[in-house]
Amino acid sequence: MKDLKKKSLAATIAINSALSMSGVAFANQELNTQGPTLANQSELSTSISIDEMKEISRFFNQPENKVKIQFPSDKTEFAWVNMSKFYPSVQVPRSGQVSTLPYAINKGISGVKYLNNRDGKEITVDQHFETKPIDAMVVVQDGSIVFERYKTMRPEDKHLWMSVSKVTGSTVMALLEQEGKVDVKKPVSHYLEELKGSVWDTVKVEEALDMATGLNGTEHDEPNPDARTNPDQIWYRWAATQEVGLVADVRERNESWDAVLRAMERTKPGHQKFEYNSINTFVVNRIVERVTGQPLYQVFAERIWSKLGMEHDAYYLTSPSGNTLGFMGVNSTLRDLARFGMVFTPSAEQLAGEAILSKNIMNTLHDREYINQYPDGFIGEKFTTSFADDAGKISNRYQWDAVTSEGDMYKSGVGGQGLYVSPSTNTVVAWFSTGDGQDQEESMARAIVQSIN
Repeated sequence: MKDLKKKSLAATIAINSALSMSGVAFANQELNTQGPTLANQSELSTSISIDEMKEISRFFNQPENKVKIQFPSDKTEFAWVNMSKFYPSVQVPRSGQVSTLPYAINKGISGVKYLNNRDGKEITVDQHFETKPIDAMVVVQDGSIVFERYKTMRPEDKHLWMSVSKVTGSTVMALLEQEGKVDVKKPVSHYLEELKGSVWDTVKVEEALDMATGLNGTEHDEPNPDARTNPDQIWYRWAATQEVGLVADVRERNESWDAVLRAMERTKPGHQKFEYNSINTFVVNRIVERVTGQPLYQVFAERIWSKLGMEHDAYYLTSPSGNTLGFMGVNSTLRDLARFGMVFTPSAEQLAGEAILSKNIMNTLHDREYINQYPDGFIGEKFTTSFADDAGKISNRYQWDAVTSEGDMYKSGVGGQGLYVSPSTNTVVAWFSTGDGQDQEESMARAIVQSIN
């Protein structure tokens, strides 16, 4: 197999916008100015033999290797566009007529530069595609696609969002809050009875939404940075439960999710420090399900996905016990990820015929009351560097990893997945990668937004 597909994009296609919606491909030698630039067939992560596919399936289905599907490799390059081979899944159905995203390709985007700290120099979007393990990226401005390029996948391939998935449940939570069905100032245990009598009696729902519970068992801020790989860490123990099933229960503890969470302890007050933890997302998603009486995938489909004229159904991964894995498990095509991002922009009305999110909800997402919690944690330090021009002015809110002083919103995922939304300029940048998350696609996205607005 190819080593993260670091070769240059050797062939692209030119098709009009109508044909591009169908995924038809024709060979050409130039970057397309009328529609998407598609990958060379030989560069596709799915262009491998049946024997190689079977070997990847055997590898990840071995208990000791299941944890490795979280991290980039030649094997995950295939797995991340075929996750239904490795986990149970549930569909998120689309509905209605497909919403049109007309093409208005901006050729200048390929030459936009940003400072890549790994290379120590400014590089262009083209150079990023030529030298970094990015799978695809699309830019939508004022409801039109101004850039769309694929390197290792096709427009119809459904790629794993990883933690970009987290903002699906938090967005539903914001809708429930607006309707008075959830009070985010109440403790988590008010909604999840299994956690009553534990430290979660002292954790507000809002603190879980903002990744600032002050509890131990974090994902990146442990004394030893091995939360996702050490079977004795709280995070791993939670991930190994039947209700999650992300990793193998190699210690054979057979714990329940609530037993692990009840054992967590307070280390600092809430909303003091941004400490990233998928356990918080899991809690938020369970509250959504208790309040609505529906599984997360169904609520998300009815309230958001089905309203946007998506091209395809999406799907969530589920645990062995049937829980929707909303903290990492959404899979969709690239353009449909961008459509989801458009929910947070004025273009939502173009897709849905209505503003799905009220002005009050957007004001909540942009609220900066807890800005002081941001810079000291693992994720805050990282994105303060990525968005150095806005250092000291960045906050995080409702599962979004960064909300800039202009109100731009960014959500990342393991391996370099990303969604950058600029409501004030009506621009969305969405991308998939199979990297280590250190290639600063988020810096590139910010530079693109700033260059075209």
